[in-house]
Amino acid sequence: MEETAVPAWPRRVLVVSGVLVGVFALVAAARVPVADSSVWLEASTVAVSALVLVAAAWWMAGRSATIDRRTVLLWGLGWGFGLGALWIAEIAFNNVTPPTVSTASNRGVVDNVTWAVVGLATFVTAAWVTVRTGRWRSGLRAGVWSGVGSGLGASLGGAALLAFLRSDVERDPLMLSEWQQRASDMDLATYVTRETMAGVGGHLWVLGIAQGAVVGLAAASLGIVVVRLRGDSRPTAARSAQ
Repeated sequence: MEETAVPAWPRRVLVVSGVLVGVFALVAAARVPVADSSVWLEASTVAVSALVLVAAAWWMAGRSATIDRRTVLLWGLGWGFGLGALWIAEIAFNNVTPPTVSTASNRGVVDNVTWAVVGLATFVTAAWVTVRTGRWRSGLRAGVWSGVGSGLGASLGGAALLAFLRSDVERDPLMLSEWQQRASDMDLATYVTRETMAGVGGHLWVLGIAQGAVVGLAAASLGIVVVRLRGDSRPTAARSAQ
């Protein structure tokens, strides 16, 4: 099978994830007891941006002429979806576990460890793809695709939390304290939805795609240096066959 041939599952997972993010965001807005225009604006922005991202990603993933497409997608997007599952676990720990377990200090540790693991895994993936293919652009693309996968996973977890488990967040002592200090005149459900929905968008575009692009560029730069120092001038097909 030629290098550009890619299994169908990455594009299917992209579509399912993006659609669910959009649906869950709108369901979360609809379930807020007090109608709030800011909540609907945030939810609509998340939903539309997720669908636009999926449409663009679907098109890019289907371009058969793209060099190293199979390697980039399977490693970049494949690892990205796995890292998205890690973000979902982090979100669950922070918002669903008992307050005696998810204390402020424990959350800080889990947040930092998760962010570090995601960044390191993205870096290693992009560097490995660069070395394997001998092309820094392929490594950069792997980093971006990893960000797409992890961002969609994280935003899916956050949107699902708001749509179905918002009451758990409202009972969180840390969230209650924050609400009382910053916006006690606002309905609690509205405040929780506003703050968490902003986090959903941030996970998708900042901690997901933007971080994947920055880390991917750094990793690809290092990877191409390794390739040149190694003096590997073999054709990409020969390296890929190993």
